[in-house]
Amino acid sequence: MQICKSLPYKKIAVFVFIFCQNTLTTQAQTGIDTALANTLQHSIDSMCTAYNVKGISAAAFIPGKGVWKGVTGVTYGSVPIDTTMILSIGSITKTFIAAEIFNLIDAGMLSLSDTLGDLLPPMTNVNPAITVEQLLSHTSGMGDFTNPTWQAAMIADLTAFWYFPDALVAFVDPPAGVPGSPFKYCNANYSLLGMIIEAKMSDSLHRVLRTDLLTPNGLSNTYMEIIEPYPNPIPHNWTTPTLDPALASDAFATPHEALWSSAEAAGGYFSDPADLATWAYNLYSGNILSAASLSEMLSFTPVSGSFFNGYGRGAMRFNSGGRTYYGHGGNYFGYSASMLYYPTDSISVAVLINQDCIAYYEARILMNTLINKLTTKIREPALKNLLIIGPNPADGELTIRISGNRELLQISITDITGKEMINKSITTTNTTINTQDLGAGTYFVIVTNGDASVSKQIVIAH
Repeated sequence: MQICKSLPYKKIAVFVFIFCQNTLTTQAQTGIDTALANTLQHSIDSMCTAYNVKGISAAAFIPGKGVWKGVTGVTYGSVPIDTTMILSIGSITKTFIAAEIFNLIDAGMLSLSDTLGDLLPPMTNVNPAITVEQLLSHTSGMGDFTNPTWQAAMIADLTAFWYFPDALVAFVDPPAGVPGSPFKYCNANYSLLGMIIEAKMSDSLHRVLRTDLLTPNGLSNTYMEIIEPYPNPIPHNWTTPTLDPALASDAFATPHEALWSSAEAAGGYFSDPADLATWAYNLYSGNILSAASLSEMLSFTPVSGSFFNGYGRGAMRFNSGGRTYYGHGGNYFGYSASMLYYPTDSISVAVLINQDCIAYYEARILMNTLINKLTTKIREPALKNLLIIGPNPADGELTIRISGNRELLQISITDITGKEMINKSITTTNTTINTQDLGAGTYFVIVTNGDASVSKQIVIAH
């Protein structure tokens, strides 16, 4: 969830949008060398100290290489945070809601122009003329339900379980504008989208998302924490009304059933960063949605005065050092989360923190560190401009053309986990590779010339 409100209960802070011990449990996965793993680990160690947060769990997805995972800091006292833990991802949940809505659109079950009057029963303070597109883009003019009245009800019984549509109906404010109003972030929009998903699929939201998105994409450490059983430990959450790390207090013993159940569709997921980095890659590289739906998701309206500079349909746009990233951030009750995807190199990172803060700043640093480290190994402009691969998608023969090549080059084709499928040396300008022995899916062609290397993504579609 993406709001910043304080609850007058043991100094709890709800964001719905000291010291750090180095706990070197970095895991270098397939294809990720020790030097790169150590660089990324040093980055999160330094950030934990610089931002004075309790703990950080992070991951990076590098196409053709695999997933790096690292942690630093503590859950409480001197107990280290570790890579088996899951943390609240807050409003990153909205990316799953948006993806499922676009799945329904791709299936012909829904359209962006459908209105709430067509899709749901009448509700007080909900304009039936609001469209699906306006809900996705936060331009509906809706009033929110995560307001002082909602907070008071949550505090009155923090152990209560709320069915999220009931929370929306009970607490939603009168409209803040008319359908098509300028962008205004509003959690009620995504609760309404969750209701649409349940109505269309005739099933509970968490089961639909697991069946359609989590299981097919191998996201085995992502759960609606209040609703689904899970085996993973959860680190203590440290909350403060002001984002001042010196004031952070341990809120782990405070019941939270009401907070997360009432906000299920807007911010209910817990996950680990490896799942999120993988999700970001699959979502934004085009492995989940049709090209048309992904284009709609990434059609951004400019946003000023925030840590992101554009909002699409369930996606945030970020700018850092002249680079543009896609993704989303989230903050909720002592947890902060951010996932970023860099379209130029198709790499993604996720950073989860067990303390109130804006995790985008740490995720941005990790992403920039990763890009800078990979520059000489993966992105060599001179070589990149000479490499032509086609057809893409391929079904049959794949031609790799190296313009003007007169030197020995090494060609490797890997799957998305970094497993090498083909490796050969060439000196010719054109090389043809038969893809019939490769299964349908996404692969990476890596061409190496001495110290320079470049990779390009291909799709095999049999």
